[in-house]
Amino acid sequence: MTVLVVGADRLGKIPLKLQEQGAGEIIHWSGRQKSCLGRTIPKKVDKIVLFWDFLNHNLMNNIRQQAKAAGIPVIFSKRSLIGKAG
Repeated sequence: MTVLVVGADRLGKIPLKLQEQGAGEIIHWSGRQKSCLGRTIPKKVDKIVLFWDFLNHNLMNNIRQQAKAAGIPVIFSKRSLIGKAG
């Protein structure tokens, strides 16, 4: 499974948590560059994780619309909450 993670400058232990859940490849976009707004979700992506507390609304809406059109599930999360649930 390929996961696109959007938001946050550093992922810390997040890739390990995603690998535990079956992610084989993790693509990370920090979301800080203006060029991120024009990016297209790669075709191989199976799931998207959006850290909404690190994104502007335009980028979040763009990713959400692309994911909906492609039928890709999106998980919205605060970065601080990932991995805290047992």
